Amino acid sequence: MIQRAAPLLAATVVALIVIAATPAPVSTRDGVYTAAQAADGARLYAAQCAMCHGRMLEGTFEIPGLGDRFIAQWSNAPLSNLHDYLGRAMPQFAPGSLSPGNNSKIIAFLLQANGLPGGSTALPADPAALSRVMVQPADPRLTAGAVPRTQ
Repeated sequence: MIQRAAPLLAATVVALIVIAATPAPVSTRDGVYTAAQAADGARLYAAQCAMCHGRMLEGTFEIPGLGDRFIAQWSNAPLSNLHDYLGRAMPQFAPGSLSPGNNSKIIAFLLQANGLPGGSTALPADPAALSRVMVQPADPRLTAGAVPRTQ
């Protein structure tokens, strides 16, 4: 009986070590970008995004705005989903033309513009690191009933 239990015990210990070593998810409410990164993102947004999404993120009749509703639509999903979407689909006139680092800067600007706090660490461009950051609007009421958005 003990010989049979040993492999199960070993597998359980390994699983617990992996779980313990995995960083806990953080929220966009936890300050996941720097002010300098958001300032760089604002300049990129003005040059690459504002022509469609509006100077004030207001959107148009055909193009969605990038305010509270936008953040709420991405709520409860990892930030890597949004980062991947930007990398593949934006800007509309030249999809995929921005570097992963520039996409992170634009996301930092969007988070700041939507009232989410900055912090002391820049938002990474690495998909694995971004997958641990969960999108949450500044106002928790906007996440009520939100379904995680995929790319």
